Amino acid sequence: MASRLFNDKSSFIHIFQNQISHFTVMMHDDSKGEYIKELFTNVFTNILIIFANLIYLNFHSQDICRYISKPFLSLPSTTCYSSNIVHLNIGVFSFDDCLCLLDGHLTQLHTFIVKVEHIIDTSMTIKNTKAVSNLKCFSLTSFHRTNEYDNQILPLLHQMLQLEELTLSLIVDNRTSFIDGTHLINNILNRMSYLQTFIFNIITEYVTMDEERLPTLDDIEQPLIQRGFNVNCYTDYNEFYKGQCHIYSLPYTIDCMHIHSSLFYGDLFRTVRYLYVQDFVRSFEDDFFVRIAQAFPLLNKLTIFNKHKQAKLKQQQDNHESTYAINEFSHLMILNVAMSCIDYAKQFLFDF
Repeated sequence: MASRLFNDKSSFIHIFQNQISHFTVMMHDDSKGEYIKELFTNVFTNILIIFANLIYLNFHSQDICRYISKPFLSLPSTTCYSSNIVHLNIGVFSFDDCLCLLDGHLTQLHTFIVKVEHIIDTSMTIKNTKAVSNLKCFSLTSFHRTNEYDNQILPLLHQMLQLEELTLSLIVDNRTSFIDGTHLINNILNRMSYLQTFIFNIITEYVTMDEERLPTLDDIEQPLIQRGFNVNCYTDYNEFYKGQCHIYSLPYTIDCMHIHSSLFYGDLFRTVRYLYVQDFVRSFEDDFFVRIAQAFPLLNKLTIFNKHKQAKLKQQQDNHESTYAINEFSHLMILNVAMSCIDYAKQFLFDF
């Protein structure tokens, strides 16, 4: 259907080719493999080529960005496509795809919102930096761990000289230190003189720590608080002194969140609809789920990844707390416990 609709022989295209300036496309297809990848790529590129007056494009697949791959790499240099786009919201498979979109093709782009499935093994470099340096708003979200923050993401950000709004939601591993307030000030805020809005949600994990010099929460937060930011964070350390730090700006405005530690102690996240929680060291006990219920009152989907058996369930006198959690999970529609101990399925089936 999509391939027939978005081609230059379509009656839809004939009627609306020069009229459409704002376009939102959500692709749904259960097919797998190269066919669906090629379909999504072709639809995306055809939209850019056909709609000459397009200025706003929101293009996503059902699984955020599962199948869209290198949408521009196959375009001949002589291809004419809409260069009038000023706002692009898209999901892509790799960071190479993201860089490809910024490599001079969309010269009028001022807002780029991108969800990247994987930021690993990046090989591409941007040759034409005009689009990057002219950006006013940039949002980068990726919920798979990356170790390319310092050598790929930061250098890209440092080219965004005119940026006024920045959103980062990342999970970074194998650094030698946390991404904390001091880092964000020195490497982002002080490098972007026009920046007015900075929203962030960053987990740094698997950081080798010095037992004698573990940073406190004040060490992590205070530099940003002194700059007028409202932030919160928590840390976690295992027996091998591998550290984790989760720092985020408030109020939280992103619709997804990952929590990788049972030591998360809560806040209020009204915008979050999807939550992923995991802990490879400790089990999730009842009090953790009560904190989750209170923190995420409008949660629609919850994924739990924890192989550890729960400690003994609370006694009868604690049922009042569980009842409160039941009420607060009233918006939950999808629960995924496929990668967890059976205890969590039992807890939600019998307690919630």
